[in-house]
Amino acid sequence: MNLANQLTLSRIVVIPFFLVAMTPPSFGLPPAWSIWLHPLALALFVAAAITDYYDGVLARRHGWETNFGVLMDPLADKVLAMAAFVGLVQLDVFPAWMVVLILTREFLITGLRLLASAQGRVLAADRWGKNKTISQIVVIIGALIYVVLADWLGRAGLEDQLRLGALNLFAAYRFLVLVVMYICVILTVLSGWHYFMANRDLINLH
Repeated sequence: MNLANQLTLSRIVVIPFFLVAMTPPSFGLPPAWSIWLHPLALALFVAAAITDYYDGVLARRHGWETNFGVLMDPLADKVLAMAAFVGLVQLDVFPAWMVVLILTREFLITGLRLLASAQGRVLAADRWGKNKTISQIVVIIGALIYVVLADWLGRAGLEDQLRLGALNLFAAYRFLVLVVMYICVILTVLSGWHYFMANRDLINLH
């Protein structure tokens, strides 16, 4: 197995550890452990995002494209991102309807790719899809940073103490993360619609 595929495999392996670190009470761990495990979840996701970049670079540079990579690279990305979004709903960072829209888009486009594969076609990611992926990575990292800050500032009783004049900086950061999530949802839906319309010939409606 070449290095690019090993990096892809590492993202799959890290998913259960990421889930445990993100929502420890769901796995029977004491809630107090969250203050240490949430930073671990952030570190694991950032590391996974870095490997996602480098496995693609290595595969293209050295001609290491394989069927395993074609199948598992996007699957690993989607499962990790969806695990993060569902966990963030459980942590009350985002409302569930936002994540349902994102999940719906991912399932529909995956189905479209399966239809294309059955007809001998490969649907490559377009610019809309790449922008969608970047927006999801940014918002997940930003949300995980918020979760870590909430843990540490809450324990120190400083949520309302970090101010710039009358502006509560912690509350402002939470609002900013939510705004970025709205942008992410819009990009996700628009990219899905664009992808679907560009390949609508795959679906026979008659």
